[in-house]
Amino acid sequence: MQSQAYPDLDLEARIHKTKQFNTLYNPLLLNTKNSTEKQKLADLLINNINIQVFDTIQAQIEELIKCLKPGIQSAELKKLVENHIGHTPLEDYGIWVYYPWSEKLVHLLDEEEFVVVRTNRNKHKITAEEQLELSKKKIGVMGLSVGQSVSLTLAIERGFGELRIADFDELDLSNLNRIRTGVHNIHLQKTVIVAREIAELDPYLKVICFHEGITEQNIDAFLTENGKLDLLIDECDSFDVKISAREKAKALNIPVLMEGSDRCTIDIERFDLEPDRPVLHGYVAHMDMSAFKTLKSLDEKLPYIAPVTGVETLSPRMKASAIEIMTTISTWPQLASAVTYGGGITADISRKILLGNLKVSGRFFIDIDELITDEKPVKERAKELTGKQLDISEIESYLSTHQLSTSTDAELIADAVISKLIDAAGKAPSGGNNQPWHWHYEQRTLHLFMNKNVSGAYLDPDYISSYTSLGAAIENLLLEAAINKLGVTWKFTPEYFPDHIALFNFTGEHQASEEEQRLAAHIPNRHTNRKTGLTAEINEADLAKLEAIISGTEINLQWITDPEDKMTLGDISGEADLLRMFIPEAHDDFINKEMRWNKEEIVETEDGIGINTLDLSNNDQIGLRLMKDEKAVQFLKKIKGGSAFKKLALKQFQSSPAIGLITFPESNPLNYLRGGMAAEKMWLAATALGYQIHPVNVPLIFFYKNNFQELNDLPEESRKQIFNLHQKFKHLFKITDNIAEIFLFRIFKAESSPQRTIRKPLNKTLSIGTA
Repeated sequence: MQSQAYPDLDLEARIHKTKQFNTLYNPLLLNTKNSTEKQKLADLLINNINIQVFDTIQAQIEELIKCLKPGIQSAELKKLVENHIGHTPLEDYGIWVYYPWSEKLVHLLDEEEFVVVRTNRNKHKITAEEQLELSKKKIGVMGLSVGQSVSLTLAIERGFGELRIADFDELDLSNLNRIRTGVHNIHLQKTVIVAREIAELDPYLKVICFHEGITEQNIDAFLTENGKLDLLIDECDSFDVKISAREKAKALNIPVLMEGSDRCTIDIERFDLEPDRPVLHGYVAHMDMSAFKTLKSLDEKLPYIAPVTGVETLSPRMKASAIEIMTTISTWPQLASAVTYGGGITADISRKILLGNLKVSGRFFIDIDELITDEKPVKERAKELTGKQLDISEIESYLSTHQLSTSTDAELIADAVISKLIDAAGKAPSGGNNQPWHWHYEQRTLHLFMNKNVSGAYLDPDYISSYTSLGAAIENLLLEAAINKLGVTWKFTPEYFPDHIALFNFTGEHQASEEEQRLAAHIPNRHTNRKTGLTAEINEADLAKLEAIISGTEINLQWITDPEDKMTLGDISGEADLLRMFIPEAHDDFINKEMRWNKEEIVETEDGIGINTLDLSNNDQIGLRLMKDEKAVQFLKKIKGGSAFKKLALKQFQSSPAIGLITFPESNPLNYLRGGMAAEKMWLAATALGYQIHPVNVPLIFFYKNNFQELNDLPEESRKQIFNLHQKFKHLFKITDNIAEIFLFRIFKAESSPQRTIRKPLNKTLSIGTA
């Protein structure tokens, strides 16, 4: 095979010859007024028959004259050009520039005249004095993806005198979605590509390459050799380099500028003006940054990275993309439009910093999607984190109006004992930790009300989840009464559902059984554990004990232990979790009413699910935070994403030796109350046996909504999906239609969760009447 470029070489030899040029980025400048350099040029032309020659010097001189004498008439131009050239032969005017990597020879004006013409159209956006000042500045750019756009824009504007560029990486084909270069540069060093492009723009600009990137060995040279940098621009991916470079820049009083292509996030750190300013605005001040280099996994590194990237401030599409990383995409996405735009913004800010026209520090967003967008109606959303409590006067009025029975035979219970009972009842589990109970003690009768101010969420259809929680609270109260030797006479009040749930009277003494003592002892220990299991084995005798403890004529507890069946259940659960995110009303309830995203919200509300209690890895916790953005979630739905959430559910189900389901033969409020009592009793028994429980009720609630809820507000597109999931579910558990599926849970061995959900104080869940 022959080549026009190297007709006498075979393909392998030609490839080798090409590779010899791959490290070259400095052009050869020849001044032919010097006889030695004139001979070099002659030798070049003789020995390289493929050199392409570009000689437009005459046109450049004409343009120079026009720049020096604006408004000159065409008739005068020729005379002035001739006078300017004088006796110098045109071929010796200016310099010749040879680019060996492309075998191009270009005839140019000398540096002083070249700069006059090159920067003419900068005036007076940039004055001549400012252009001269910029020509003395030294800028360092770390990272050459976004950094390529920054470097080229700075070069085009002539915004520096010396540019130091650092990147260890070579160009990949996938980089061409955002890096402006040709396919012939694939696997060429990024530093070489940028240096060549700048040389082809302006051969007089000084560019110094750090091909190995920034290392501990060369960072001092990058910042200070041949004079200290006037500005450091950080566009690198390495987090430890970001930190170490800033710490050194701070010590040297070098300002730092960083642009993140998503939402054009701009970070400015004026260490030259604020020598005591914390690096990265203090986002990582609470962390031991020296430990970062020793961390191996992404999950370990995320607590360091997240504050810098700003999880909450990413664009919706970037949040959705972040969730998909390592599932449907392999790395962080970037677009050429954002990279190009960011390069321009960074160059603009760089100029203003170097000329003393901008002194601010901080993080800023120049978000095109927010600045230029179609007008959309404002969506009103009431976000009341603090649930309203029931008013005692309203309770007393209700009791009086409905003439709920009281008992004159019941014993009068001291307030301290009532408080003890309600404290135990308040440790019961509740959906979203909404704690839907309110207890009222009056005329020797304890009444249980449902607090509808905190009930009836999207995933509490017809109050089924709240009924289950109230049943669990009743079970705890009865056990606490037993170990306090209180006899209890009580009953449900279905005629008053969903307002009034049950009433209790205390008469005589009760001798607690061993079972009651054992279960009551674990009320403080029982908690939701969302960890993956430590073992795939379970004692069959233990499962039988749990079945026996809640045995009855109507209640049924079934187990799934087959690995394939557990995988199917994990898939069903993952699909339901995604559905919860994708239905706007369900998403709103989860994000704005159920979850508590920081300590302040937890303390303020005394309810809800604190993100610190979820037993999530750092990676999964970040993923959940990303899901707060409704736009990101809807985009995720559009691209059929979110498989990471299904993977978490699959992992949890596979690591659990058994999955349990409590059912009743008919769906009604009483059975959900009874089911809650049974679930709590079973849960306490499992805790006593050393097992952890994780309720997984989201699928059951969607099944209920699809089958029983009268005012069904499910989107039409979701109905079929839920129906299909339910068919798989019923097949696994061999159950029929119209069964009340009350409590689905994982059971496994694991360490206890270190963080527990908060509970409201008694003065918000217990009132004592005046009568």
